[in-house]
Amino acid sequence: MIYVDAPTPYYQFENLSKFSDRITHFISTRNHNGSNRFTIGMNEYLDEAGVNVNREILAAQFNFKPDSYVFAEQVHGNIVEFISPEKRGLGAFNRASSLPYSDAMITHHSNICIVAQAADCVPILFYDPKKNVIACAHAGWKGTVAKIAGEVIKSYKKRYNSNPKDIIVGIGPSIGPCCYEIGPEVAEQVKESFINSDKLLIQNPKYTKPVFNLWEANISTLIEQGVKPENIEVAKVCTKCNNSEFFSARAGDRGRFGGFIMLK
Repeated sequence: MIYVDAPTPYYQFENLSKFSDRITHFISTRNHNGSNRFTIGMNEYLDEAGVNVNREILAAQFNFKPDSYVFAEQVHGNIVEFISPEKRGLGAFNRASSLPYSDAMITHHSNICIVAQAADCVPILFYDPKKNVIACAHAGWKGTVAKIAGEVIKSYKKRYNSNPKDIIVGIGPSIGPCCYEIGPEVAEQVKESFINSDKLLIQNPKYTKPVFNLWEANISTLIEQGVKPENIEVAKVCTKCNNSEFFSARAGDRGRFGGFIMLK
């Protein structure tokens, strides 16, 4: 990832930045003007008015209007929602209007900024430059086990007849294999979902229970659906280890950062 020291600092994926003439994308952080409370999430960590100010700051920095945002409810499932122009603005100004039941979005319409919020879960951004279609996904352990990243690729194929080999993917900051200790119930579900679970469940001397490598699990799912490994960029930034830049639920945070992507 590329760090950009702007008034409101952000990161971008190198692979997606090659298409900056066609898409706007970025990963926000928790920092702005000396404050580390720059949240985009409406979960009562900050009041809605304050969150709207933060969202407006980001929109202004990237030269689009706040009503361009679409925020999903994010219920830790694997539903991918097609975003039509009529859905533009859902969840932009209040939580009640968020796109219900969904954790991923896909669209070919311009001037719609779709967002995956996170605070240890994995924000994933997608772009098919051949079809000019964007997507995003929120993948916690439940979404990862339910292979939400694969459901996004299936949506590309079904709706747009995309070739998975053309799709560019950025896997954003999340809790890393260094810190994501899980219990036996979660480990069992990982084993049921992934044939290579032995490579995803790792013994770490810091912990008595195994840690789950969310990054590799999502890479595995994408490759399974035909995405080329060289088209997948992984931030490899652990939110808990880098808690000064990103919110982390495991570190006790309630704020949210996000992965944003929009067709110009």
